[in-house]
Amino acid sequence: MSRTSRIFLVLATGLLFAVGGCGGFGMQQSSGADRDVDRSFERYEFRPDMNYYSSGSDAYPNALLGLKKDYTLESDLWKKVENAETLKEMVSGMQKKTREMMLTLHGFRITDNEGREVGIWYSILDAMPRFVMKGEKRILIYTPDIDTYLRYEEDNDRRRLRPF
Repeated sequence: MSRTSRIFLVLATGLLFAVGGCGGFGMQQSSGADRDVDRSFERYEFRPDMNYYSSGSDAYPNALLGLKKDYTLESDLWKKVENAETLKEMVSGMQKKTREMMLTLHGFRITDNEGREVGIWYSILDAMPRFVMKGEKRILIYTPDIDTYLRYEEDNDRRRLRPF
């Protein structure tokens, strides 16, 4: 094995450990799309055990987050959703926006290191939740990219302009 090949192998192995090891340092992902969470948002359920937040436009948020009330959200980028009527308007706006773009919304469960549910999430697949447990009952949840929908609008515009 050449020296260059060994260096590449060491770097590739290190990268795999770095990416794979994030879970040990508190980085979490949701447990995947969950139909029960889809239905909860589609029925506009405003669960009393959760605080709700939105990211992005009030008319059609990039994501909606329900976080169990005994957890503290460590971010100023999320806007609190105060009531069920506002949640309903936001979900309806997201559904209208994604229908226009031929996208689908999905619900996800957010779980901690022990597999306990700490919250729920609703968005398109490209805006999947990413978060870090910051300590006992404290969580940093990253907002989706600002251009969550814009990149699809631009793709649709380009497709409409292309000749057949």
